Amino acid sequence: MAWFLQVALAAWTMPNHQWDRYLKPFVIPKPEVTVVPRAKDDDCLILASDGLWDVVTNEEACKAARRQIQVWHKNNGAAGASWSLCDEGDGSTTDPAAQAAADYLVRVALKKGTEDNVTVIVVDLKPRKKSSGATRSIGRSGSITVELS
Repeated sequence: MAWFLQVALAAWTMPNHQWDRYLKPFVIPKPEVTVVPRAKDDDCLILASDGLWDVVTNEEACKAARRQIQVWHKNNGAAGASWSLCDEGDGSTTDPAAQAAADYLVRVALKKGTEDNVTVIVVDLKPRKKSSGATRSIGRSGSITVELS
């Protein structure tokens, strides 16, 4: 580890063309990608940095996000049924239930002692009924980022 840190620090001062030679064994340029067909029973999608995944399993994260979304809708009752997306002022919108789930997952990661930055985006894939009987669009999200120094 100390050797890698020395190489990384030395590479920081090098011109870009020399980075590859020293860091190539440690940096993987190909992302891990898995394509999974959507199913009717899919509740949510969680996109997160390794600050979450280092300390929380897939199953724990899914169960917690699903529970937080359901609790948000239960606690907000009629008000939650007719909620409108929160306008962030920059043209983007946030689903408050998905935001609550993202916030919760960040708190879980911090409580479990993650030593990395944590970014969590939760996308609620289930349509929820509004009081008027209409359904909102599928795929609204909430996100949060915490940087640890």
